[in-house]
Amino acid sequence: MAITPNDVRYMANATAEMFNKNFAFKWQDQHTNKPVRDWRTFTDSMLSIPMAHQMATSYMILDGTKNKQMLKVMRPYQVYATQHVIEGIKKHDFSFAGKNNENNKIGYVWHTTGSGKSISSFKAAWLASKLPNVDKVVFVVDRIALTTQTADNYRAYDPENDTSNSEINGVVSDTANVGALRRQLTSNANGIIVTSVQKLGILAKNDKYKVPDKNIVFIVDEAHRSTAGANFHQIQNKFKRAAWVGYTGTPMFDDTTNGLRTEDIFGKPLHIYTIREAIADGNVLGFKVDFQTTISKEQMEDEYLPNFYRERHPDWDEHQIKEKITHLTPEDIDDSIEPSFYDNNEAHIKLVVEDVFKNWRNRSNEGMYNALFTTHVGGGQASTPMAMKYYREFKRVNTLRAEQGKSTLKVGITFSANTSNSDSMISTNDDLMEAITDYNKTFNKSFGLDDVSGYTADVTTRLNRTADDGQFLDIVIVVDQLLTGFDAPQMNTLYVDRTLRGASLIQAYSRTNRIENRETKPFGRVINYRWPAQNEALMRKALATYANIDSAKLSEDGGDAGTEPPILAKPFKEQLADVRKTVSKLRDLTDGFVETPPSEAKQEETYKLMQEYNAGIAKLKQYDEKPDGDGFNYDDPEQLIIAVGMTPDQEKTLTHALANELKEKVAKIRNVSQIELDLKMEHIKDVEVNYDYLDELVSDLMNQVKEEEHIKVLATKNQILDFTKSMDDRVMAKKIAKFIDMAISGELQADTYPVKPDDSSELIDRAHRQSIDRQLRDFRVKWGIVDDIKGSDMSSWLLTHTEGADDLDRSGQLSTLLRDGSEHYKTLANDEVASLSRIKYRNQLREAIKTLADQLNEV
Repeated sequence: MAITPNDVRYMANATAEMFNKNFAFKWQDQHTNKPVRDWRTFTDSMLSIPMAHQMATSYMILDGTKNKQMLKVMRPYQVYATQHVIEGIKKHDFSFAGKNNENNKIGYVWHTTGSGKSISSFKAAWLASKLPNVDKVVFVVDRIALTTQTADNYRAYDPENDTSNSEINGVVSDTANVGALRRQLTSNANGIIVTSVQKLGILAKNDKYKVPDKNIVFIVDEAHRSTAGANFHQIQNKFKRAAWVGYTGTPMFDDTTNGLRTEDIFGKPLHIYTIREAIADGNVLGFKVDFQTTISKEQMEDEYLPNFYRERHPDWDEHQIKEKITHLTPEDIDDSIEPSFYDNNEAHIKLVVEDVFKNWRNRSNEGMYNALFTTHVGGGQASTPMAMKYYREFKRVNTLRAEQGKSTLKVGITFSANTSNSDSMISTNDDLMEAITDYNKTFNKSFGLDDVSGYTADVTTRLNRTADDGQFLDIVIVVDQLLTGFDAPQMNTLYVDRTLRGASLIQAYSRTNRIENRETKPFGRVINYRWPAQNEALMRKALATYANIDSAKLSEDGGDAGTEPPILAKPFKEQLADVRKTVSKLRDLTDGFVETPPSEAKQEETYKLMQEYNAGIAKLKQYDEKPDGDGFNYDDPEQLIIAVGMTPDQEKTLTHALANELKEKVAKIRNVSQIELDLKMEHIKDVEVNYDYLDELVSDLMNQVKEEEHIKVLATKNQILDFTKSMDDRVMAKKIAKFIDMAISGELQADTYPVKPDDSSELIDRAHRQSIDRQLRDFRVKWGIVDDIKGSDMSSWLLTHTEGADDLDRSGQLSTLLRDGSEHYKTLANDEVASLSRIKYRNQLREAIKTLADQLNEV
């Protein structure tokens, strides 16, 4: 824990190299989800008994995920939800189902998508499996394909499972088929069964199946989808001695469903954590959403709308039509656009693909992130043909751009094979085979229609960037797949050529807002290409529902869903104005971008403003360029430099020289390493570092020192130092600074003169090595350990150290050196060290070696 008078954080124990400040959590009030900042309130709640004991035992996760093993601690809202679930199960009477199974409903947990429901639901399932009144816990997923994936995730969290020993399986088991599910429900083992709602449904429909005489807790994942249709009602009626708990990020309410509400199926909400709260806590990102249509304003007013009204009102003259068009609202215009304009319209498809390519650099942060593209055709028609039209248009444009020497995009597509034996089956499967063949050629695979699931799984790894070969996709076209339950932090954009609403909208949008790197991914991007006014209204309605905790009370009091949530990115001009204010403050603090302020307080203030500047610029660079001047033009970045209130030279000085100088000063103030500071500057215009120029300066300096041309030496030294100020590579900048000192002092000599530019790199490295050797020699003499360890051995040892980590005694080197040094330091060390007592000598030498190791590894 870390406590100050005005802030409190708690975290799982971790080594220095594994510690992530994003997982140092604030405690929250149970009822409002607002952070607890006062240390007294924190100690009274989180550190009280038994809560403190529960946090250290029940609410820790031993995550055994391969290559990601670590200790995790649950966030406050996860803890509260789990507590409510377990308390409900403890009090539950399994012997009385009641009318329509009313007594079997424990409640549901509404935690927004991306907030960690997997950990919450596992912990609830695991703790429930240990209760004396529970015989079985069944975790229910909404798709058969998710059974194994969920079981694997749960096994990684299971403290009784040993991932290194296949014979120790823990308490989690999945179900390969309905027979396996039947056997596991009957067995006496008290564990967690992971199965699908489809398999449970088959058992429920079987009149001959006799439900075991056991108390069973059912925990249902994605409860908004799992419970759709009559299938789930049959399951609940079949299992009478049961307790039902739901987990969902998007519950069904009165105004979001025509069927049963989540509350009807599971009971009252047990705990709520909305998307608004998750964004405020920094657990997910907000959204930047654009609404546009491929019909231009001129085309709409001169062609589309006049033809629309001529057909519907043949008795109107041209003046009446013009008057009508003049007074149309955006909603009226949307109403006039027929679905046929969008569905399977080649012209529309070409314009959409053109827009994707045109704005790819902005939206993807120059290819750093990738995207999903979803399309759908209404009226009961198949959507896969239109998805394929998009796929083929991307292929056509890619071929054309490749011929022109322009960048291309790697595009994939995934949908299910057609097994319906209908008229469309052959064409659908032929389309899918075309895409699979292209994919196999691109990634050297051999998938076919007999392994579409394997193909889809491989596509997924190239979208979430987990593919073993490191080859990824830029865009994946889908109809419905991957729009729910898919996690890809390095996906930041969703292209939408369809209508989304309610829970489906929130689920789809939430594919883009996973935290990855806030500086380069400040929000999730969504671009809508149909009916802009209507789709914006649908979005605002969905956000107002799912960002508002009172939505769960609609069924009780008919209350309003709330006002517009503050979770959308600002318009470009507002964001620009915010950055201009920050730049103005930085101008004042740095005396017009000339120098860092002298006082420590002002330096800290400047540091925080630099962070604000970075966040603001990162956002501005991802706004699409518009004809009116809004947005960011990658081909003319100086426009944005001027717009935020600087000249190009000032921007360069601020983001290079001043930022580097400020990091050094703030690191000293805080007594930390520079690498621990969260200040990586966002450059509007990339500065080309001309290393040929540096090589010439280095060779000139060596030759001028040799010829004793003192005036030229000083001038060249200043030129090199000016050059290093523009370098983002601060390690190299420090090496160059060492080189300058040693070259001018005469410690560094070249093998031959005159020195040539090609010799520069070797001379800089030589200076670095000689500097380390000198530093180690002086250290060994000071502490009297010259005879105990060679300089080369000490260098090899200390340079394997990770800065800040407690790793210097892994093989006993530190202990041995402390022991040997303490035997004869009185005669070999310098006077100051020799005067120390043996205990002080050992303690101070230990700290001195740690400091030295950190210093060596800073460079």
